[in-house]
Amino acid sequence: MLSGNLAEFPLLRLLETLMGAARGGALFIEHPNFSGRIYLSGGYPVHAEAGSLRGLEALELMAGVRSAPFRFDSDAQTQERSIEPSLQTHQLILHQFEAWKEIDLPDNWGLLLQGRGIRSQTQLSPLELGVLTQVRGQSLAQALMNSSRSPLETAQVLSKLLRLGLLEARLHPETKPELLVVLSLYGSGQGVAVIDEDLYAQWQSLFGGPFRVRLRSKNQETILRPEPRINVQGRVGLFERDLRQLRLGRGMLVEVWPETD
Repeated sequence: MLSGNLAEFPLLRLLETLMGAARGGALFIEHPNFSGRIYLSGGYPVHAEAGSLRGLEALELMAGVRSAPFRFDSDAQTQERSIEPSLQTHQLILHQFEAWKEIDLPDNWGLLLQGRGIRSQTQLSPLELGVLTQVRGQSLAQALMNSSRSPLETAQVLSKLLRLGLLEARLHPETKPELLVVLSLYGSGQGVAVIDEDLYAQWQSLFGGPFRVRLRSKNQETILRPEPRINVQGRVGLFERDLRQLRLGRGMLVEVWPETD
């Protein structure tokens, strides 16, 4: 079985080798942030998967991977056909690889993207402004697999935003759970965790954008939308519906910590 790492055997050269040998099977790529596979027939890609992406978009994403373990299994097959094996498709794939050469992104696609504010003199296109707004708090991998635009298009915009200093890519902040006292809230709301505004601001600064909170009791765990409020230090406010669902009562202790939205 053919195996190795794309750092030593780049994906384009690997595909050209398999194409030259007219091989059939599947090429598995184990990226730290997603699993990818490319199915070949007669050496030509006929189907590709990468995370939630399929077809040429999946192949487009994997074209940007510089380092990841791979293995080729000649016995693996699929009935799915998302890529048309033709000369035109081959030229398009070559274009994808060439375009990635002009893109400068960190190799670690697990880094979190955080906004740094737009300077008054900075001019951004609607596409660039939309990407800047949407990707904050996401990892590079999550942003690249956004289904609203192609991975290559997103990568080109992210590369520019990082170069301009409008985005920065950071390691995932290590946050410890806060032990908070449950406070009951009046009203018919649901899915909300009211936390102190200082704690809210602290967590928001960690992610550079929207976030959610995970709440854990002895027997239950759930994700809630945070809302800041003054003078609730050391407490978390929950509405009656959530209290019943989580089997919690006023004065009980729970663990609460932030996650990317």
